[in-house]
Amino acid sequence: MSFFKRILKEPEVAVNSTSPAERRTIPRFAINPQFKLKAVLSFTKRNDTQSPKGNTRPGWNWQCRILDCSEQGVRIKMDPTLKMQARDLCDLKLSVEGFELTIPCHIANIREEAEGLIFGLKHNIEAEKTWNAYWQLLEVVALGSTLKLHRRTTKPDESGYLVEQYVNNRPAHLTIWRHPANQAVAAFEFRLKDNLVRAVAGQKVEYLTGAAARPAPAAQALEIQRLFSWVVLNLASSVPADVREFLKTYTS
Repeated sequence: MSFFKRILKEPEVAVNSTSPAERRTIPRFAINPQFKLKAVLSFTKRNDTQSPKGNTRPGWNWQCRILDCSEQGVRIKMDPTLKMQARDLCDLKLSVEGFELTIPCHIANIREEAEGLIFGLKHNIEAEKTWNAYWQLLEVVALGSTLKLHRRTTKPDESGYLVEQYVNNRPAHLTIWRHPANQAVAAFEFRLKDNLVRAVAGQKVEYLTGAAARPAPAAQALEIQRLFSWVVLNLASSVPADVREFLKTYTS
């Protein structure tokens, strides 16, 4: 069920243990369509046997697209012809690259917005393993989607390159070095919590771990690579397109 076994091992307090006032301030994290997170809404545990479109069968699953997520739940876009109501119980089945997670939830609200018909789902997570796995996925989304420009130099620093830095409080810290002559990306260093990924253009990528940034053992390096690959597919729009494309070349 877990997406990672060697990294992202310390989930924060589950939302069910927070007060109602705190829940109203819990942030939502946008999910980029490029992040290949598949989502299916399942109603197989309901007592009735009639599907939202009027078909009769013992259980049904409907593909949907997740717009954003939080500790409390997710917002999804679905077929507007589906006949569903607030408080309907369902399972949200998530999968990415062979990893799967099923989250019990219910429909909290249905709204017509600019994106179309949007369903707000509220999680009903009770199992600790399910919460821990969902927290890992939430961190993957947040690490990239909340990056903001922190610093951009207009003159080369002591290394001879222009420097850009994008940060958030997860924490994640992306540093980009550019050639001053044409501003092409020359190198990057991406700290993702206790993990570090870095590379110089044309050279092999490095996967490091810990405050001392030591080379990660093989099994851990594979997880850091997967984390990096998923985060890069969900970077905030504040990260320039050429930087995103440069990082993607190191995700395979």
